[in-house]
Amino acid sequence: MSQALHTASTGINAGQSHINVIANNVANINTTAFKAANMTFETLYSRNLSYGSAATKDGGGTNPKQIGLGVKVGGITRNFTSGEFISTGRDMDTMISGNGFYVVQDADGKQYYTRDGIFSCDSDGNIVTQSGMKVVATRTTYSNASSDKTLKVPKHLSAIVKGDPEIGNKKISELNNASITPGDIVATVTGTDADGNTVTKDVMLKVPDGDPTINAICQSFNDAIADAGIKGVSFNAANGAVSYTGTISFPNSELTNSNFLGQTGLNLQNPSEQINQVVSLNEMVNYNDKSGISLKSTTFDENGVLVATYDDGSVLTQFVDNTATIKWKYTTPEGVTITGDDVSANGASIQNSNFVMELATMVNEEGLVAINNNLWEWGPDVGEIFYGMAGELAFGTIETSGYEGANVDIAFELTNMISAQRMIQMNSRVFSTASSVMETLAYLGQ
Repeated sequence: MSQALHTASTGINAGQSHINVIANNVANINTTAFKAANMTFETLYSRNLSYGSAATKDGGGTNPKQIGLGVKVGGITRNFTSGEFISTGRDMDTMISGNGFYVVQDADGKQYYTRDGIFSCDSDGNIVTQSGMKVVATRTTYSNASSDKTLKVPKHLSAIVKGDPEIGNKKISELNNASITPGDIVATVTGTDADGNTVTKDVMLKVPDGDPTINAICQSFNDAIADAGIKGVSFNAANGAVSYTGTISFPNSELTNSNFLGQTGLNLQNPSEQINQVVSLNEMVNYNDKSGISLKSTTFDENGVLVATYDDGSVLTQFVDNTATIKWKYTTPEGVTITGDDVSANGASIQNSNFVMELATMVNEEGLVAINNNLWEWGPDVGEIFYGMAGELAFGTIETSGYEGANVDIAFELTNMISAQRMIQMNSRVFSTASSVMETLAYLGQ
C-alpha cells in the first residue's frame, strides 16, 4: 500500500512542475518575442509481477503482469513559431519575419541571441538593446563565423560633394546623376576648315550603343566633327561634367533621339551640369564647419541595413553589390545617390561604422539556453550556427515600426492549467485513499 503513496506523489510533483511551466508562460504574455514552453510526461519503471509466457502445444500464452510506479517529466520544449507583429510606429523597433536571431554582445564581447528587436541609438552612435548590449553587424551575406563588429552610425559628419575627376572613365550605367540613352544628336558646329576659313555645318553626333564610357562618347562626337572637316571644336569630360570648346548649337530636330543633351545640360549652357558626383565623408571635428551634418533619425530596411537620415536631408546607408561586397551609399539633399567607390570615408567615426545587421540561424534552435533579458545563449545541442544578413538564403526579412509579441496561446495555457490542477487533485485523492487504507490496516488486530 505504501507504493500507492509514492506513485501518487510522483503525479503531484509532475503536476506542480506543469503548473510552474504554465505560470511562466502566462506571466510572459506581454514579453517581447517570448517563446512559450510546453511540458510532456513519461512513465516511470513498472514493477513486473510476471513477464508472461509464450503459447505451447498444450496451452495458451500469458501476458505480462505489471504495476506502474508513477510519472516523470519527459521534456520541456520551446515553441519557436513567430509571435504577432506589434505596431508601435517607432523607427528603431524591428521584427524578424521568418528565421533568424539578432546577435548582440555584452561589454566583454560575449555574444548572445535574441528575437527582441527593440533597439535605440546611444550617445556614441552604437545601436543597442534595452539593456545596453551592442547589436552585432555582419561582414558578409553568409558565413559560419560571427563578426566582431557592431552596428554604429556616425552622429556628426562633414560631407563634401563635388564633380567626379575620373568622369571620363565612367560608363553610362555607372553615372549617379544622369541616365543617358544611345542615339543621334543634330549639332550646328562653327569652326575652321583646313584653310583656316570659318565654316558652319550641321553634324550628326552619335551616342554609341551598349554601355560606353563618357570618354568614348566624347571621342564619337569629335570623330564626327573631324569627319565633317571642322577644326577648333571638341568635346571633353572633366570634374563630373561634359563640356566643349568652340561654337556649337543644338537646333530642334526630329533626328535628335538621344537624351544626352537634357541629361548633361549642354542644350542650356557650356560647361554642362555634373552628371557624376563623388562625396568625401569625414568625421566632423569643427562643429562650425558649414559642411557639417548631424544625425536626425535612424531606421532599418527589410534587409536589416541601417538607414541614417541627417538634418540637411541627406541619407547614409550601405548596400551589397553584385560581388557580395558591402559598400556605402550616400544620397545628397538634392536626391543624387552616390555609391561604391564614389564614396570615400575618412576618420574613425565613419570608418568604424557598420550598417548591416547580423542575423544567426542554427541547426537546432531548441538547443538554445534561455537566460534573462530576452536572451538566449549557446547550448551543447544547438549544432552549427550560420551568420548573415536578413533576406539572404535561410534568413527572414526585417519589419520595422513594431516588434514581435509573445507566442503564448492563452486558451491552450488555461486548458493545460485545468488539466494540471485536476492531475494534482486526483493524485491527492489517491494519496488520501492509500493513507486511509493504511490507517485501517493499522487498527486490524486491536
